[in-house]
Amino acid sequence: MIAIADKITRRSRRRLFVVMTAGVLGLAVPVWVPAILATLPAFQVGEVRVVGTRYVAPDEIERIAALTPEASVWDDPFVWEARVRAHPMVREATVRRQGFRALEIAVVEKRPVALVSTPRLRPINADGRVLVLAPSEARLDLPVIGGLIEIEGDLVVDASIRELANVIDRLDRANAEFVSVISEAGYAKDGGYRFLMLPSAEAEVVFLPRNEPIRALRRVSLALGQISDPRVARADARFTGQVVLTRVEGR
Repeated sequence: MIAIADKITRRSRRRLFVVMTAGVLGLAVPVWVPAILATLPAFQVGEVRVVGTRYVAPDEIERIAALTPEASVWDDPFVWEARVRAHPMVREATVRRQGFRALEIAVVEKRPVALVSTPRLRPINADGRVLVLAPSEARLDLPVIGGLIEIEGDLVVDASIRELANVIDRLDRANAEFVSVISEAGYAKDGGYRFLMLPSAEAEVVFLPRNEPIRALRRVSLALGQISDPRVARADARFTGQVVLTRVEGR
């Protein structure tokens, strides 16, 4: 009987070791295993790493996650993720195990794409929502959408301004260098988008169509790359398949 009991004990220990090893390696384990492992002191959280932040301080993310001293890397991360997502600058948050005693909080922030006057300058994201960032403190170097913008709650009321914010975001993802030298963005009186550029840009003003602006921007880049003039007055890509360049007066 003693030999049988000892054999069962060894078998149980071996099974626990296999389960623990599988968990550490990220392999599939039974759903009840994390609840057991969460009770073991060896898996208490000893380190928290925050990644993906630019505008929110990592220690602020760790603070609002509010892990207790008894927290385990095997605890259900849902509550921690929900707390971090509640931050007004966070779009998504995911908590992952990193080894025996470390957790990683991966954050996706809400991204500012432009500044609007309300009348004070405030940043908005691609959805046209005002973000809780001070442009001067966050050192935001973003295009300004011209005109006095009406805000209701945190949302820009004018749908055309929300559309423009979304276009700027798409252009930035396609060609960040172009967006970095936009001074002011708006709509042209005769249709399309009008971008007033900084002195460091190759053109003073760029016009893009509302239909497929990213493809039109590629045409602008190609056209500007084929001329010898260091800077042109206008680059207008609102014409099907072509770009009209206007030289700076006096050249």
